[in-house]
Amino acid sequence: MKTIAINQYGSADEFTMVDMPTTEPQADEVQVAIHAFSLNPMDIAGRMGALSSPFTDLWAFPLVLGWDFAGVITKMGKAVTGFNIGDAVFGSAAPAHAANNGTYGEFITVNTKELAHLPAGLSFDQAAALPIAGLTAYYGMKHNLKLQSGQKILVQGGAGGVGLFAIQIAKAFGAYVATTASANHRDLLTRLGADEVIDYHETDPAAVLHDYDAVFDTVGDIDTGLKVLKADGQLATIAGQPTDGRAAT
Repeated sequence: MKTIAINQYGSADEFTMVDMPTTEPQADEVQVAIHAFSLNPMDIAGRMGALSSPFTDLWAFPLVLGWDFAGVITKMGKAVTGFNIGDAVFGSAAPAHAANNGTYGEFITVNTKELAHLPAGLSFDQAAALPIAGLTAYYGMKHNLKLQSGQKILVQGGAGGVGLFAIQIAKAFGAYVATTASANHRDLLTRLGADEVIDYHETDPAAVLHDYDAVFDTVGDIDTGLKVLKADGQLATIAGQPTDGRAAT
């Protein structure tokens, strides 16, 4: 199959076209012909050599990167149920995938645990952008913050990939959602459900937001997030590491 691979870590200039063998599905796996894939920060980190175990455990050069994808099932393992050859699907590859089994190629072989049927009305391009960013936002709202209807949440960085999903998921949970973004993103974020959009270039969120139940930080501004919270509020971050002092706040 044709792939977009790298022969060493580095900049985007390292990408080249490489013919590589496909990976045959095991009993609980399917092979998918890829119609679209997306890029996430971990793709960039992988290309630059900034990832470690478990991501790199099976890697060698030439290396096909990529995790998120959408496409059509072409082969199935004998133990697979709930899917059929020809089904349109989307999902995410395992964190530690083989060097020739990333999404930057014509085919990928994956376990069905993180595979779903393509919903009606959703394109391959749209579906390929969902898995990592969407699941990150969902787990942040549902499991980390345990967001409840009627609560107030600040999503820091609402115009980013994870932030866009976080706003919509928080609204689906019935929360009041404030978010930070540049002014040119205001209309989009309002259409997605944000109740309040703060231009962080002009306004310090901590100056206008108080006593929030939750903060979901995607930009690494933990200090501002903590100032917005009420005494028993919770903050989850995907972009920074709280210090011991912050964690105890």
